[in-house]
Amino acid sequence: MSACFIFGKLYGFRNLSLWDETGSILRSSVLMILVNTLYLYAAKSVLSFIVIIGGAAAFILLTLTARYFFRVIFFRLGWLMKTVIILGAGEAGKLFADKITSSPFTIRRALCFLDDDGSKQGAEISGIPVAGKISDFRTLQAELHADEAVIAIPTASRQELSSILNMLESSTGRVLYIPDMYMLTTSVAEIRSIDGVPVISSSQGLLNPVNIAVKTGIDYVGAVIALVVFSPFMIWAAWRIWREDGRPIMFIQDRVGWKGKHFRTYKFRSMFKNADEITRRLFSNPEIFADYKKGIKLKDDPRLTETGKILRKTSIDELPQLLNVLRGEMSLVGPRPLMQSDADIVYGERFTKKVYAAKPGLTGIWQVSGRSDLDAEFRREINCYYVHNWSVWLDIAILMKTPLAVISHKGAY
Repeated sequence: MSACFIFGKLYGFRNLSLWDETGSILRSSVLMILVNTLYLYAAKSVLSFIVIIGGAAAFILLTLTARYFFRVIFFRLGWLMKTVIILGAGEAGKLFADKITSSPFTIRRALCFLDDDGSKQGAEISGIPVAGKISDFRTLQAELHADEAVIAIPTASRQELSSILNMLESSTGRVLYIPDMYMLTTSVAEIRSIDGVPVISSSQGLLNPVNIAVKTGIDYVGAVIALVVFSPFMIWAAWRIWREDGRPIMFIQDRVGWKGKHFRTYKFRSMFKNADEITRRLFSNPEIFADYKKGIKLKDDPRLTETGKILRKTSIDELPQLLNVLRGEMSLVGPRPLMQSDADIVYGERFTKKVYAAKPGLTGIWQVSGRSDLDAEFRREINCYYVHNWSVWLDIAILMKTPLAVISHKGAY
């Protein structure tokens, strides 16, 4: 067991999210089960495989629970905490600060931002002050003694980065760099050396036929189970729609799918029958249409029926898309399927091809990251990130997060 946890680098608390830590524990535990099973088989033990699996499941549950509480206690006491200075108070810096502030698993605390934008001097971003310009780092570091420096300037030129790194290396123990989300480097990238030449090796999981087969298998099994589990909600939704506004119960629409192919999506109807007429009237307002082009949805949409508001809040309106999953047109997890006109606005031709290199999904990374509260640019970036960084565990993590996103109703309107 110890060897398996050493292999998974679990002795110690790294700055992992709950989902990443769960994944590491599960992988190490599966390895532990295989090792124990082989040992028992070689020793001709009478201990049943069911007992091994049951014991492993209990061990995983206890380990996750214990590590969670130890993290919370240690970090509230300030143990293992690392202080950081963030260079760059733009979107990348703000996103990093928000993540380490909101995560209960964080081991980092931001002391301040540094940014060369004069308009940001003295301001607070995400509750963290902008304490000066980047050139002030050494002076502040001598005063604050930060453990790490974070470079959150993804658009910095090679010369600018070199200058910043030279300044940081002599005054801080560790430097982190946040790259542009469109860069080749992904979560599965490896830095290797070929005859002394450093290279970045990167692979895209969704181009691997084995990975596609695994993802497809999970989709079919998961869709069948979900249809059985959620069938009472679907029957209730159909009855509520028919009772309030009559037929049709379903809303069928052409959407962009995998590799740009179009298909017909199924949803429970959440809008009035004359929604198109209301839409034309709404979009005659330049401000509303401008928000729509930015990917911002109406928070009090007059096109929604009372039942539709409930269906949208709970995402029950999207359950019929499980049929699209069984038809092979969608996946359980992936980018949201959009109408061609919406895809052109949100992604543009170039990024539509990138985003739909994966099958559209019933849920996805943008739904668990804020849904309609995210602007079009961030939706582009986060969906491209998903495609480039796909893994089976990333899909599982998104599926695990989805119920929490639905319950919170964040961005659902």
